[in-house]
Amino acid sequence: MGSLVFAGAMSHAPGIAAFTSAAEEGQRQRFFAAVEQAREQLAQARPDVLVVIAPDHFANFFIDNMPAACVTTAESYVGPIEDWLGMPKTRIPGAPALARSILARAFANDIEPAFSESVELDHGVMVALKLLTPDLDIPIVWIMQNCQVPPLMSLKRCYALGRAVREAIDASTLRVAVVGTGGLSHAPGAAEADQLDPAFDRHFLSLLDQNAIPEVLALTNERIDAAGFGAWEIRQWVTALGVAHDRKPRTLAYEDIHAWDTGCAVALYE
Repeated sequence: MGSLVFAGAMSHAPGIAAFTSAAEEGQRQRFFAAVEQAREQLAQARPDVLVVIAPDHFANFFIDNMPAACVTTAESYVGPIEDWLGMPKTRIPGAPALARSILARAFANDIEPAFSESVELDHGVMVALKLLTPDLDIPIVWIMQNCQVPPLMSLKRCYALGRAVREAIDASTLRVAVVGTGGLSHAPGAAEADQLDPAFDRHFLSLLDQNAIPEVLALTNERIDAAGFGAWEIRQWVTALGVAHDRKPRTLAYEDIHAWDTGCAVALYE
């Protein structure tokens, strides 16, 4: 029987890698201290596979072909596509057997994600992956969730997808880790890009810390939208929460880092 050995969520702002030192020193130190705590716990868990739940920033999908979710079944992945991130392109092993099992479990639960064997990785996956697994040697399954072009999956649907992922993990023979990566408040490229919403971010994280799942799933699109369209990426946190539904979330750090144009947080689902 397989086991979920690690679960968590974190932000993936490209500035974390591309212009690290632009952040205020205290904020930067607190954020990276939390990342290091998560990295150490992940290493101690010794996963065979890491499931990464992250959006695609028009690297593989555009408005002419935008699935609500896509389970990638690649034998290997290459990323990042953005040279300006300052990260060398790396080939990362995939875990197609687990990916196909996740697909089967999702369909069995009346959730029909797309699938693809040919994708490239952008910062949405690579920033978190490099921070949590510096050697980039753990096989991954990337589950893409559309957070770019409405309509988007409801939070309840995201949570249900996470529950299907957990079924696949439990039915495997693998030690599996999962991380949801995205958000929190931000609006990249918009006129209001420097206007973060710490009140929304802290409210969302407080609901997680209380394990108030019904209240998390009841967050309205209007309130999420008001925190910037980048806040749509809390869906990845909620899907990971569905995977780790019997674990209690704990926020390790939150910083509204204006130099990175993002409310940045790290949480474990323990």
